[in-house]
Amino acid sequence: MKGYSIRLFIGIAFSAIGTASLFLTREILTSAIWLSFGNGLILTDYKFKRKNEDGTVSFAPVPKARFYTGLFLIVFAVLLLFFQIYLDMQQVE
Repeated sequence: MKGYSIRLFIGIAFSAIGTASLFLTREILTSAIWLSFGNGLILTDYKFKRKNEDGTVSFAPVPKARFYTGLFLIVFAVLLLFFQIYLDMQQVE
């Protein structure tokens, strides 16, 4: 459990909520927000194990491309949330 962090578990929980909301409520925008945020957290935080030359196991750093993709997904989730708020405000009037 050394390689796992709270952000990784939160990302898995958010992704599970997004998948469940897609299948149960069929609200695509809401599930896209949950999935984007959860997958963004997973991509920015999950580290793979690797063996060094001397045989010790260590954690490889997160590659920059994966980190920036995860960061993009988190920002995209926030933008989708604002879009959903905008759409909900349009329905009230």
